[in-house]
Amino acid sequence: MSYRRMFVVTAMMLGCCIATVSVCGGKPDVSAKTDSREGFIVHEWGTLSTFSGSNGTYLKFYPDDHDLPGFVYNRKRYIKGGLPDVFVSLETPVLYFYTDREMTASVRVDFPKGRMTEWYPQASRPPIDGLIWDNIKITPGSQVKLPSEAGKSRYYAARETDAAPVRVAAGKDKSEQEKFLFYRGVGDFAMPLTVRARGKGEFTVKNSAKEALPAFLLVRVQGGKVRFKTVSHLSAGAEATVQESAEDSTVEKLGATMIELLMREGLYEKEARAMVKTWSSDWFSEEGTRILYLVPPSVTNALLPLRIAPQPSALVRVLVGRHDILTPEREDAIDLLVKELASPSNTEARAADEAMNRWGRYREPVVNAARARLKAQKTPQATRK
Repeated sequence: MSYRRMFVVTAMMLGCCIATVSVCGGKPDVSAKTDSREGFIVHEWGTLSTFSGSNGTYLKFYPDDHDLPGFVYNRKRYIKGGLPDVFVSLETPVLYFYTDREMTASVRVDFPKGRMTEWYPQASRPPIDGLIWDNIKITPGSQVKLPSEAGKSRYYAARETDAAPVRVAAGKDKSEQEKFLFYRGVGDFAMPLTVRARGKGEFTVKNSAKEALPAFLLVRVQGGKVRFKTVSHLSAGAEATVQESAEDSTVEKLGATMIELLMREGLYEKEARAMVKTWSSDWFSEEGTRILYLVPPSVTNALLPLRIAPQPSALVRVLVGRHDILTPEREDAIDLLVKELASPSNTEARAADEAMNRWGRYREPVVNAARARLKAQKTPQATRK
């Protein structure tokens, strides 16, 4: 049978199984959630990360490709050179499979506006315009040995579910087993979210998608303390002004809120917990201010067309957008550090360099934006002279 005939299920046809969240002030109600696992069910979660200055302009950054085990395949094996700076980092989507019988399936996921960079198990062909896994053996209830390496990695948390193991051919007389299909990618495009920081904890959030954002969280982490506010709904094309919470909370409460939101979108509890465990150190502990939002289903399906054969009886795709934003206050502090980088005092310059290194993958865009602001400040003075 030809590949085209096998993949008769389009992403738009499959996207209808994703629910809409509704949060009223505090915790979302998940009491009515059912957990039926009859038939062939596929669930997916993943993250899309972006970054902007206080004015809402997206800034490029270097994606983190050093937090995965060595057995994960990467694009460098096919294209020489490291990853470039990008506007969007597609991080750790995983596809889970549930079935009451052993079966074989095929999967194709495309990234029309980006390119795939990492994946596991091995795909059936190099990631030219997407990833294809043919003849996936799904074996519910089986106990299999999964690959691992010494040392910690966020990768392994995704295994903590009841999903059926999968086995994929990875060459002559070789196969690879996992609890999911894993992939990552990068792209240069705009997500349907713009955030402007007005200062003093006030933000303007705009949804430019043609579908409502089911919910989002405004999170601030500073000095080891976390604060967050939940916004239940943002209509298509709408703009909202949000004031950050004035009350300290805990990582545990924030994690519980995120888990409940993910479950309202259709994930099973263990899947939601696995996703939060995977990203909690980044989402809830990294210093800074960010929006964590549930990506509208239509956006997910357009960005990542997914085809599965045979057709699942149910498909749930839940992507979380992580958007880090600089506040005017943080930009002022960064400007001072950038000035000190050029200080004639080696001590001051080294201290500023160490402080800037804490920005990790955002360091270069943060420094470049600060230099542009400082240059703009000098221009009017030069003109007056």
